[in-house]
Amino acid sequence: MSILRNLTSGLRTLFHKKEVEQEMDEELHGFLDAAVKEKMRSGMSHDEARRAARVEMGSLDAVKEEIRSSGWESTLEAFWQDVRYGLRQLKRNPGFTAVAVITLALGIGATTAIFTVVNAVLLRPLPYPHPEELVYVEEILDKFGATPFTGNREFVAWRNHSRTLSPVAAYMFTWFNLTGGGEPEHVTCGLATAPFFSLLGVRPVTGRLFLPEEDRPGGPPVVILSEPLWKRRYGGDPSVVGKGVILDGTTYTVVGVLPASFVVPDAFKTDYALWLPLAESDTGAGPFRPVRVIGRLRRGTSLEASRAELNTILQSTRAGGPQGWVKGVAISPWQEQIIERSRLSLLLFLGAVGFLLLIACTNVANLLLSRAATRQKEVTVRLTVGAGRSRIVRQLLTESALLALLGGLLGLVLAHWGKDLLVAFISPNLPALEPIVLDYRVLGFSLALAAVTGLAFGMVPALQASKVSLNEVLKEAGRSTSESRSGLLFRNVLTMGETALAMVLLVGAGLLFRSFLQVRGIDMGFKSQNILSMTIDLTPSQYTTPKVQAAFFEQVMERIKGLEGVQAVAGSSCPPLGNRTTSVTTELKVEGQAVDVPDAYSTAVSPDYFRTMGIPLVQGRYFTEADRETSPSVAVVDESFARRYCPGGKCLGGRIGSWLRQKDMLTIVGVARNARDRAETEPTPKIYIPFSQAGEPYMTVLVRTAGNPQLWTAAVRAQVASVDKNQPPHDLMTLEELRSKSLTPRRVNMLLVGAFAALGLILALVGIYGVVSYSVSQRTHEIGVRMALGAEYGDVLTAMVWQGLRSVLIGTAIGVAASLAVTRFLQTLLYGVKPTDPATFCAVGLLLSGVALLACYIPARRATKVDPMVALRYE
Repeated sequence: MSILRNLTSGLRTLFHKKEVEQEMDEELHGFLDAAVKEKMRSGMSHDEARRAARVEMGSLDAVKEEIRSSGWESTLEAFWQDVRYGLRQLKRNPGFTAVAVITLALGIGATTAIFTVVNAVLLRPLPYPHPEELVYVEEILDKFGATPFTGNREFVAWRNHSRTLSPVAAYMFTWFNLTGGGEPEHVTCGLATAPFFSLLGVRPVTGRLFLPEEDRPGGPPVVILSEPLWKRRYGGDPSVVGKGVILDGTTYTVVGVLPASFVVPDAFKTDYALWLPLAESDTGAGPFRPVRVIGRLRRGTSLEASRAELNTILQSTRAGGPQGWVKGVAISPWQEQIIERSRLSLLLFLGAVGFLLLIACTNVANLLLSRAATRQKEVTVRLTVGAGRSRIVRQLLTESALLALLGGLLGLVLAHWGKDLLVAFISPNLPALEPIVLDYRVLGFSLALAAVTGLAFGMVPALQASKVSLNEVLKEAGRSTSESRSGLLFRNVLTMGETALAMVLLVGAGLLFRSFLQVRGIDMGFKSQNILSMTIDLTPSQYTTPKVQAAFFEQVMERIKGLEGVQAVAGSSCPPLGNRTTSVTTELKVEGQAVDVPDAYSTAVSPDYFRTMGIPLVQGRYFTEADRETSPSVAVVDESFARRYCPGGKCLGGRIGSWLRQKDMLTIVGVARNARDRAETEPTPKIYIPFSQAGEPYMTVLVRTAGNPQLWTAAVRAQVASVDKNQPPHDLMTLEELRSKSLTPRRVNMLLVGAFAALGLILALVGIYGVVSYSVSQRTHEIGVRMALGAEYGDVLTAMVWQGLRSVLIGTAIGVAASLAVTRFLQTLLYGVKPTDPATFCAVGLLLSGVALLACYIPARRATKVDPMVALRYE
């Protein structure tokens, strides 16, 4: 029979069943009549011929059943019967169904939500044409290793001479004060060469992109707006194209608007409000500046070949200045560079939620085992009337699949509902990417996950339920049947498994929690309470000299000091926890030492900086108002600098300098206590320079107040505006907020894994309670006999508790061994705590054993309260 004919016949059988049955009856009776006539010709009577024909043909019903089962439609019909019967069974047991579906939904929903993020960050290609060809170029520096930035001279050389990358583009970020057409604001700007946007296939909402002649020195001042800035500041007016905007006092002509969907997938999550041309000459002339370099690998070119070519070109750009540090080139797929920092966290979350899903599946398997034990008589009757064991297993697996499907659908709803909340929570650990959505990969993953979990938790209970002894079950005669020895063994194995999984989750969460406490408890070396921080970047065209810049900041600080409740005001170019890193003072020279010492870090501060920050002086003096631009250059160093660079730690009166300070050397007038820039980094040798002698065009103003610093935010803004309203302060936060923000990645890891561990613990305890409770109910008759014969209450209680606790303790021991193997992958996420920390393992083991003891005690105690006479009559 042809495939088309087979398909047509099957569909007709499914949708025209009565007609097919009638035709089958007519055909079988026609065969029977023909056989009767044939035998009557041989001399038999009509009754004898009919009897003989029936014997030869057999039962007509059996023949019909054989014919029905010969087509594919019979399999489909049998499956549909199983589905309908399974739905009726689930409907008859709403409590069991609700518990199983909710348990699965929690596991599948959490796993799907995490996979949605993993898919968007690790698996989904970058949203640009041919993303597999996009590469990121880094320089390898002599003293610092691979750095995400590249010198502009090297970029120009690669742009002009590379044959393996076409095109090559560069971009970077900077800040400008945006004035005119509204309130002044400090905005982050991108600088990009003309091929950057075409390389990424970007099309503007309105206007155009940069032209090749606009990214060269002396090109026209043009700007491209981002869509959010365009709508927020200009109301989405298309006529803004061709008009001017003022950035740091210079007018730029708007030539286009980028779509809101355009996101530069930086690992550092920079929000670019607008874009300017990155002007680099073909000769690489001009000051050194770091840029980020991307390119498109030519078809058929390998990364190794491109790396070799770029290294060859690099040799001509290594003379003099910072470029002399460059020792090589690293090139990698751009997507790999973007996701590198977030990969470990996402895999940690995926692993944790995977353990949670396994615990959920184990719980549902236990529920199905309990239910299977109560359905032994039903299964026995079905086997007795002729059902095969495979038919029973198929029916029970269908019920498991229905549970998994319902759990998967509810889990998908939970994932869709909680996805945005999850993304917002873990966003500090993610790179800048397009909006994360539930796409076809996630839907396929969720359905596959539901199918696999249905098979995983349903197979063994189905096999166990179908394997019954007919004689033993039928001999029960009305008394409740008991679970088989193999069923009890498998139930205990499941309890051990979910206990071990919960142990691994809890140990991981405990290590991350202890690590977070270690970092949070680090002494930063300064007092961060009640300090408001704000940064001001001056417009270079208006504040052109260090003297004018220092005068502005001094005037601002004097006005803020006059506010009621302000206790102290200071300024720093690079304060701890700030958004700027400290400047590297290279090729450091200490007077009296023949050999140059390694690098140190420098920051410019106002005279009251140390008092405002609560950094005590160890030796010498603080800066004073007399340390001006015209006075001798002085410096205060920290203890780390003194120990490392000063003989015997005696620095006072010593002089230091570097190639960055050509005018004179710095005389050390004081030694201050170490202050950390970040909690997790050790104090680095640091040099403090008077702000009036350094001449920086930016400053972070630090305001110590008598109460909550946030209450002074508006007043501080007003004082800055009273000096110059076109110099808007930004990043107004308290130092406590800045420190909390610096701990956000660790806090996210700790809280999310902790939430999964807590949910896993609850599910495991529910499973343990269910196992012990079921075991107790099965032994009610035994308990009654023992109590009637005089067994002590304590002995019975201990026996019941120990039966459940024994599996928990074995599972805990297995979990400890598994945790020792798994937690080593957390090494890079821990601080001050070893992956094998004994205190964490002991605390988690005691916690798990304690709550498991409670889960075993409650049903066991309830069993001992049963009246022996009632227990003896227990059915």
